[in-house]
Amino acid sequence: MITRKSITTLMLFVFVLTLTLPGPLGYAAPVPTSSTPDFSLSFAFNPQTVKRGSGTLFQIEIQPLNGFTGTVHFTLTQNLPKGIVCACGPFDAQVSGTGITFASFSLDVPKPVATAPTGTFDIGVTGTSGTISHSETAILIVR
Repeated sequence: MITRKSITTLMLFVFVLTLTLPGPLGYAAPVPTSSTPDFSLSFAFNPQTVKRGSGTLFQIEIQPLNGFTGTVHFTLTQNLPKGIVCACGPFDAQVSGTGITFASFSLDVPKPVATAPTGTFDIGVTGTSGTISHSETAILIVR
């Protein structure tokens, strides 16, 4: 036998469920997509810490998006601190459209304190291909 209190609780429970149910099952809102070829940049192993008298290699990961293929031209967008040497004049990477492509540049930090400062330094890098341009920052910590 169901008591009046049980019926009221059951009706309230059904009413709450009715208010919180989503739209029709099986319906998914369309997700906007872009079919324009593009690429993204990121640094593997960032930040990097070095001691004076040593160097490091920064690897840039270039991920093609929407079938992007072409040459990505890289330049440094910020000046390095005096004394830190970069073997990274403008350079190019050829992206095939599938999988990640890697590009890299090396930095050398001389040992004498007067030549190379200690601290944390941002290294801005821009990759450009035609009208597409993306920037990313590498972080160098010199101890």
